Amino acid sequence: MLPGAPLNQYISLLVPQVAQDILARALDYLTLGASEKNEHMLLHKSAHAVKIGQSFRFDVDFAPFELAEHYASQPPKSLWVKVKNTEAITMRAAYLAGPYVLYVDCRPDDYDILKNVFVTADQPVYEPQLLPGQSFYVELLCHQYKPHYRWTIDVVSQAIFNVSVATNFEVSIAAKREWLSESNVQVVPHPFVLVLVHDTLDLWNMPVPDTSRPIHLVILTHGLHANVLSDMFFLKEQIDKKLGDENVVVKGFFGNVCKTERGVKYLGSRVADYVVDLVTQNETLKGNVTKISFIGHSLGGLVQTFAVAYLEANFPWFFQQVQPINFITLASPLIGVVHENPVYIKLALLAGVVGKTGQDLGLQYTESNNKPLLLLLPTGPTHRILKRFVRRTVYANAVNDGIVPLRTSALLYLDYDGLTALGRDTKPGTTGEIPQELPDNEDSQTLALSAMLSYFLPQKHRKSDAEQYNRFQTTSQENNNKEGTFGGLPKPSFVESAASLILPPQPSLKYITNPGARDNVIMHDKVYHDSDLPPFRIDDSAEDENKSMIQKLTAKGESITNLAKTKEMERLEEEIAREYHKLMLWRKVLVELKPDAHNNIVVRRRFSNAYGWPVIQHLIANHFDVDGTTTPEPSEDESMDLSVESSALARILLRDLIQKENEDIDRESLNEPAEHAWIKADADSESMFAVGPAGLLLDVSEMMWKLKDQWENRSVDRSIDEATALDSDPFEGKKLVMDSFM
Repeated sequence: MLPGAPLNQYISLLVPQVAQDILARALDYLTLGASEKNEHMLLHKSAHAVKIGQSFRFDVDFAPFELAEHYASQPPKSLWVKVKNTEAITMRAAYLAGPYVLYVDCRPDDYDILKNVFVTADQPVYEPQLLPGQSFYVELLCHQYKPHYRWTIDVVSQAIFNVSVATNFEVSIAAKREWLSESNVQVVPHPFVLVLVHDTLDLWNMPVPDTSRPIHLVILTHGLHANVLSDMFFLKEQIDKKLGDENVVVKGFFGNVCKTERGVKYLGSRVADYVVDLVTQNETLKGNVTKISFIGHSLGGLVQTFAVAYLEANFPWFFQQVQPINFITLASPLIGVVHENPVYIKLALLAGVVGKTGQDLGLQYTESNNKPLLLLLPTGPTHRILKRFVRRTVYANAVNDGIVPLRTSALLYLDYDGLTALGRDTKPGTTGEIPQELPDNEDSQTLALSAMLSYFLPQKHRKSDAEQYNRFQTTSQENNNKEGTFGGLPKPSFVESAASLILPPQPSLKYITNPGARDNVIMHDKVYHDSDLPPFRIDDSAEDENKSMIQKLTAKGESITNLAKTKEMERLEEEIAREYHKLMLWRKVLVELKPDAHNNIVVRRRFSNAYGWPVIQHLIANHFDVDGTTTPEPSEDESMDLSVESSALARILLRDLIQKENEDIDRESLNEPAEHAWIKADADSESMFAVGPAGLLLDVSEMMWKLKDQWENRSVDRSIDEATALDSDPFEGKKLVMDSFM
C-alpha cells in the first residue's frame, strides 16, 4: 500500500470478513493498545551492520486515519522505536578494533535547524555514543492530527581505525515500549506503518540531478582519520537544501578512508583521478559539469590543493571546460603543523610512528629536489588555477582547536590588532595560539611526528610574545590609526583540549530547538590581498642573531644546529603563506566555537557537533546562495608561475610517476611491516610499526578483529557441541561464551 492511499481501498481488495478482522485488530492495536486476546506485536524489526563511514536512514511514515474526525474519536497511541547495538558488551574494550560504537538520532521529518521547536513532542532526540549492548529508545508522539506522521532516524558508524570490522544493530518499532524488550514478540507489519530504509550509497546519490541542465559539481574532502561518507554528510545535505536555481551535485571520494597517512601526493592524486572519472565517465554527470567547487576539512584542505594542481598539470583541458567557483578550507593546516611537540613524541618516535603525511605536515625535505612539499604546493599550476577561482575562503578556529592552530589554518597573516579586544575578552585556556614559538631541541623527525600526532591529541602550545604577533600583522590602511599591540590570544591547556576530544560538551536542548539562543560565532570576516602583507623580514643582523643565540645557549643549553632549524622552519612557514597570497584575494573567516571545535566546524555529527551549524550556514549563504560567478581575468604577470619552486612542483605532478608511486605504496601496504621503508623518517632505522600512527593502530585493530573472529568461531563450535549434547539452542551457548570472554 502506498503512503496516503485510503485504508478502505486497501481493505476492499481482500475478502470482506478477513478485511474486517485485520482492520479491527489493527485499530485496536494502535489506538487502544493490545487487548488481552491479542498477542504483543512489533510493527517493524530489522537487523543491519555498518562499517567505517557507513550509515542507515529509516524514514517512518505512520498514517492511521483518513480524516481528522477519526483522530478526534480515537487518537492514536504513541509509537516506540528501539535501536540496539547488538555487539557483545565485551567489545566495548576493543576500542582500537573499531570502535564498535554508533551515533543515533531521531527527529520529525519537518524539523529544521533554523526554526523554533516549541512542542516537546517535536523535539529531536539523539545518542552520540551507543556502546555495544546498549539500546536507544525514543517515543514517536502523535499529539495533533496529521494525514501522515513522519520521522527520520539516522544510525551512523563511529568506527575510525579499521575498514574491515562492522557494528551490528537492530531497529524495532512497536506501540508500547515494553514490547520492544520482549524476546518472543511477533512481527506483524501493518499497511499504515511504512518504514523506508536507505543505506549510505542511497543517501549520497540523493537528490537525483537534472541531467537536462548544467551541473555545478561540489567535491568534499575529509581530513586525517576521517571519512567523507559520514563526517561530511551534514554539509552535503545542507548544500542540497540550498539548491535554488542551480543544479548542484555534491560528491566525495570514499577511497582514501584509513589511508590518510600515505601522504598528500597519494591522497590528492586519487581525489583528482576520481573527479576526472566523474566528469568523463559517470552516466549522470558526463558532459554536464560546467562548474566545480572544492571544500576540504582539516587535512582535506591540503589534499584538495594538490588535487587542483594535479588536474591542471595532467588534464589541462579540465579547467578550460569546467569553471572553478569556490575553493574553501575548514581548519586546514595549509602551512604545516610543526609546533606541537610534547615530551612523549620522542618515545613514540622510537617505535617508528612516523607517516608520510606527518612528514609533509612537518615540512620535511621529502622531495627529490630537497624541498618540503608544502612549500612547492602553492606555486606553479596550483597558483595559476587558484587565481581563477571566483572565491577563495579559509575558515579557521580561533578558539578551542588545539589540533590545527589558527596560524596555519588562517595562512599566518591576519589583522591581529583588530583582534585585540577578543584577546582581552575571551576566557583564558580556550584557544589556539597565533603564532607560537617553535619548540627547541627538536630534530626534523620529531617535527614530522609531532605534526602527525597533533591530529590525535591537541598539544599545549608554547607562549609567544607581542613581537611575534606584530611580525605577521597586516598593513591595511584601515588599521594604521589603531592603537594598542596585540598581546596574544588565550592558550588552551592540554587537559582541557584532550578532554574535549574524548568527552566533548553536548549542545543544550535550548540550543538545538531555539535558533535565537545561538551566539554569533563569526568573530572575524575579512578579505586579504597580498598587498596587505607586511614586508618580508630578512634575518636579523649577525650581531643581534649571535646575541640571541648566546642568550639561548646560556639559558637553555641549546645547540646552534637546533636554533638554525627553528629559524629555518619560521622562514619556511612565511614563504608558504606568502606563496598562497601572491596576486590573490583570500577571505579569512575566524570562528569561535565550543569544544570540540575541530569537529564542530564541519558538524561531524548532526546534533553532537551542532555548535558548528552557524559556520555551515555562513559557508552556504556566502558561496552557494549568492550571485556572481564571473571568472577572474588571468594575471598579466605570469612570472609568479614560473619560479624555481613551480618548476619543481611540475616535475612531481607527473601523472605516470605519481601513479607508479601510488601503486608501490599500495603494494607495500599489503606486505609485512618491515617492507614499509617509504613511510619511515629514517629508512635505515628499525621499527616495530613502520606504517605511521594509522598503520600502527590498523595493525592493532586487525589483531583485535581477528581475535574477535576467533572467539566467535570458537563460540559457535562450542555451542554446536553443547547443542548436540544437550539438545539446546546453539546460540545460547555462544552467548554464554562471549559473556564470559572478559
